[in-house]
Amino acid sequence: MAEPIQIQPNIHCEPCKECGARPVIEQSRKGFLVTCPTNRKHYATAPGLVNIDEWNRFNKKSPVLTGTQYKSKAS
Repeated sequence: MAEPIQIQPNIHCEPCKECGARPVIEQSRKGFLVTCPTNRKHYATAPGLVNIDEWNRFNKKSPVLTGTQYKSKAS
């Protein structure tokens, strides 16, 4: 297998949810994968074209809900 390809720094990529590493592009027989460089068991996109949007959707952190956002006025 060939060396993974680093994604250019000017392309927005969410870090891996598990370890915080920036993803890399790997080539397989079925196509290209966007995957975590530290551990293959972390999330990887489906083989095919380079799909950074799918990687970003899966690894996007959900917003933290705080009590101050939804305060209603007392009547």
